[in-house]
Amino acid sequence: MKLATYNIWNSSAGMPLRFTQIVNEIVNLDADIICLQEVTDIPIYNALVLQCKYPYFCYYPQAGLSVLSKLPIEESCELPYALVVRVTENHKNFALINIHLPWDSIIKQENAIVEIVEKIKQLRADYMFILGDFNNSENSSVYRFLKNEQSLQGCETYFLDLAEAFAEITETEIIPTLNFRENPRWGVYQKANTIEVSRRFDYIMLKNPYPEDFPILKEYGIFGREISQETGLAASDHYGVYAVLEF
Repeated sequence: MKLATYNIWNSSAGMPLRFTQIVNEIVNLDADIICLQEVTDIPIYNALVLQCKYPYFCYYPQAGLSVLSKLPIEESCELPYALVVRVTENHKNFALINIHLPWDSIIKQENAIVEIVEKIKQLRADYMFILGDFNNSENSSVYRFLKNEQSLQGCETYFLDLAEAFAEITETEIIPTLNFRENPRWGVYQKANTIEVSRRFDYIMLKNPYPEDFPILKEYGIFGREISQETGLAASDHYGVYAVLEF
């Protein structure tokens, strides 16, 4: 199963040509399920559904979250900053929590992630993934909380970072998804940013599936780095993330 997450950048920069870039990135990736953030409105969502040609899809307008899937979406629900979907493949149930945490406050992020984690405890799934734009790095309380390295507000959980696992087994480095040096948003659309440090804000994390067996992580990587000659931009200011797992 190939899963992906992609913040498509709510901006008029490079539009409408950049929208074609976004569609091309999604189509060429050919994920089984892709979670999208910053899908600004119904016309954008409808255009993505039409042009990306996924048979199953859902949308949370208030949060700008969308899921495109090759597998039937059996149910979905909306939470603050999250869109939850459930699918079945080979008699296994999968829950995917597509999130986009607020960018402007760690307090808001902590409150949001605790509420999400408490709500999804009610879900029944053999495998559960939380993926999306977390708007915080590996040094944050939110990341440590999800990794079971600290509690928040008396709550705890246990997810595993697939990028971290793949980097270890392949002896490679993890690539930032918000790259202030290489992504031409900074230097083309806006002035070059020489202060902020490139970081990884976009994750795919697997909840510890006990008593189910761990899947085999076959591949993990980023996409959306190609720069268009027409727009001078990448498809988004974030790079997307994908993972291929064998169950």
